[in-house]
Amino acid sequence: MTEGTEQNRMGRLFDRYRWSIFAVMVTAYFFVYFQRITVGVVGSDIVDDVGGTIGVLSSVYFWTYTAMQIPSGLLADRFGPRISCTVFLSIAMIGSLLTSFGDTFEIIVIGKVMIAAGMAIVYVPLMKLISIWFPKQDFAVLNGIVIAVGNIGAISAAGPLSMLASLIGWRDVFLILGFVTGLLALLCFIIVRDHPSRRGLPPVEVMFDGAVDSTERSADKVPVLKGLRTVFSGGRKFWTCALAYCFVYGTIMVYQGTWAVKYFDTVYGFALSASWMITSLGIGKILSTLLIGTLTTRGLIHSKRRTMIIGTSCFTAVWAVIFLLSGDVNEYWFWFVMSTLFGFFGGFMTLSFTQMKEWFPVSISGTAVSGMNVFLFLGASVCTTVSGMVIGRDYTLENFSTVWGMMLVLSILAVVMLILSVEKGKDDEIIHAE
Repeated sequence: MTEGTEQNRMGRLFDRYRWSIFAVMVTAYFFVYFQRITVGVVGSDIVDDVGGTIGVLSSVYFWTYTAMQIPSGLLADRFGPRISCTVFLSIAMIGSLLTSFGDTFEIIVIGKVMIAAGMAIVYVPLMKLISIWFPKQDFAVLNGIVIAVGNIGAISAAGPLSMLASLIGWRDVFLILGFVTGLLALLCFIIVRDHPSRRGLPPVEVMFDGAVDSTERSADKVPVLKGLRTVFSGGRKFWTCALAYCFVYGTIMVYQGTWAVKYFDTVYGFALSASWMITSLGIGKILSTLLIGTLTTRGLIHSKRRTMIIGTSCFTAVWAVIFLLSGDVNEYWFWFVMSTLFGFFGGFMTLSFTQMKEWFPVSISGTAVSGMNVFLFLGASVCTTVSGMVIGRDYTLENFSTVWGMMLVLSILAVVMLILSVEKGKDDEIIHAE
C-alpha cells in the first residue's frame, strides 16, 4: 500500500469516526434544549396536576444545571467525554421516568433535578470533542451548528410539544423522553471516543496540517484545578464575556424557558397558542447562530467583539419594546415578529465562546467552556428565581411588566460588559497554564 493510499484511508476513517461522534453528541444536545424548555410549555399542566409553582420548577432546573457546570468540565477532563456522558445521560433517563410517574410535586422536583444534572454533562464534553476531533478553524461554525440544533430542540419543545402533550398528556411525554435519553446514553458508550488515538488514528494536528499549534497538542493533559486557575485569572479576557452572557442568557430563559407562554396566554388570551411564539424565537436563534458561525469560519466577521456589541444592542432594543409596550399592543403577529427578533439577536452571544476560547490552549478547553457555562446558567438560575418570586401564581400585567423591566436593565449591562471585553489579536499570546 502506497503512502498516499494509506493517508487517504486514514482520512476516510478519521472523517467517519468524528462525524459519527458529532452526530451522537449533537443529538443529545437537541434533547438538552428540549428538556430545558418543557417547563415553559407544560409547566402549567404539571402544576395543575400535582401542585407547586412554575417558578420553582424552572429555577430548580437551572440551579442544578449551574451547579453541574464546573463538575462537567472536571469530568470531561478527568474521565473523558465518553464515560461522563454515558453515566449522566443515564441519570437524566431515570429523572425523566421519575417525572413521568411522580404523583407529588416533591417527586417531580427530584426528577427535574436528576434531568438537569444529567443534561448538564453534554455541552462541555461536546465542545471538548470538537476541539480534539476537528481543526481549530472549524470551531465557530460547529459551535453554531450545535447551538442551532439545540434551538431546534427548543422549537420542538414549544408548539409541537404543546400539541403532543394535548394528545398524550405530559406524563407520557416524559416517559418517551426517558427511553430516548437511555438510548442516547447507550450510543455514547458505543460510538464516542475521547481521542483519535483510541481508534488507532493520529491526532487532529497531524491529520490537518496547521490545525492546532504545536504548543497546544490535543492529547496534552492539564490538572483541573490548574486549568480553573488559568481560566479565572483571565481578567477582561474571560470575565467580561462571562458576565455579558450571564445577563443575556438569564433574560432569555426568563422569557423563552419560563414565562412567555403564560404571559401571552394570561395577559392577552390570543386565539392562537402562545407556544408558537417560542417556536419563532428558536427559529430566529437558529438563523443567527448558523449565520455568524458560517461568517466567522469564512473570515467575514473580522471582530467578534464588535459583532456581539451590535447584536446585543439590538437584543436590548427588543427588550425595550417588550417592556414599554407590554399590555398595549394586542396583536398576535406583532409579538410573533418581536419573539423572532428576540431569538435572532440573542443568538449573537454564542460568539463569546469562540472569543473566550481563543485565549486558552485546547488542553483546558473543557475547563474554559465549563467556566463560561457556569455564568450562563447562574444568570438563568438567579433570573428565573427572582422572576418566580415576583410573579408567583399572580399572573398580572403589573408583575410581568416589573420582570420585563428588570430584564431590560440586565441587557443594558451586558452591552457594557461586551464593550469592556478584550478580543485576541493575531500577535497576542494564548494564556498558558503555569
